[in-house]
Amino acid sequence: MATIAARARAETHTTLTVRLYNTAGIPADELAAARSVADAILRDTGLTPIFRPCGQLAGGTDSCDEPLKRSEVVVRIIDAPAFNPTLHPDAFGVTYLVRETNRGWLATVFADRIGAAAERVRVDHGTLLGRVMAHEIGHLLLGIDYHGPAGVMRAEWPDDSLNRDADDWRFSMLEAERMQRVLESL
Repeated sequence: MATIAARARAETHTTLTVRLYNTAGIPADELAAARSVADAILRDTGLTPIFRPCGQLAGGTDSCDEPLKRSEVVVRIIDAPAFNPTLHPDAFGVTYLVRETNRGWLATVFADRIGAAAERVRVDHGTLLGRVMAHEIGHLLLGIDYHGPAGVMRAEWPDDSLNRDADDWRFSMLEAERMQRVLESL
């Protein structure tokens, strides 16, 4: 059943460009693994992600200075701020959305928290980083308050869930369809 759903979603592809800023200095091999994981998760929804490295730390020479296009989002990789009273201490990332539209363009993932969790549960750093990136991109398209009961959009990511099989880190068919509709409406 899951294979049929994946094949059905894969027939229609909408391009989503992800401007990626690696200000945390994630090593190139780990960043490549993260992009690969996020790419696979997003492709399963019928989206075709194009990761555009921005700035020198992202491994690119592209300054990405021009305004965002409608089908573009930004993911920045930073270390979590040392003190932020509004930030949950276990959050792996945040998204910034316009309240009126419940849509956004900027997601931030916290390399230090993701790295510490990956070490703690012995999961590949790049794999966990890619899953978090896909989750935050999901929020940019599905809304800030949206969380699914399972899959990559689950609200809680306890340590015992971080080692689950890759098939457990997917968007649902309904989430995939909604993400497609959001991008097509832009």
